Amino acid sequence: MVKELEEALDALYDIEGVEACILYRIDGVPVILRAREYREQLLETMFWLEKQIRHVLGEMNKEGLEETFFYFRKHRIMIVPSSKSTVLVTVTEAEANQQLTSLETLRTSRIIKRCVTM
Repeated sequence: MVKELEEALDALYDIEGVEACILYRIDGVPVILRAREYREQLLETMFWLEKQIRHVLGEMNKEGLEETFFYFRKHRIMIVPSSKSTVLVTVTEAEANQQLTSLETLRTSRIIKRCVTM
């Protein structure tokens, strides 16, 4: 189960243009992180996300959204609830293939849900 979860995150992380993929608990604590290399901007983005996850999830629930994305410091950030207790965040370069990363993020979130709810 853990191996399948990590393999799914690795596959998402291997897509060209993906800077990081992070599995957060709904309280904003990172559980699993995949990142290319240390970059101060990415670290700042992660700290910001930790503080905002709960608020973003509340707004998504209120609006009935299954996923959301936005741009922050030249990165495209996609947030997808992956289970009742986890959230998958994919950080990509602004020029990355948005359709591919969106589809793969959604696919990965379904795998996470299956692994977490077993």
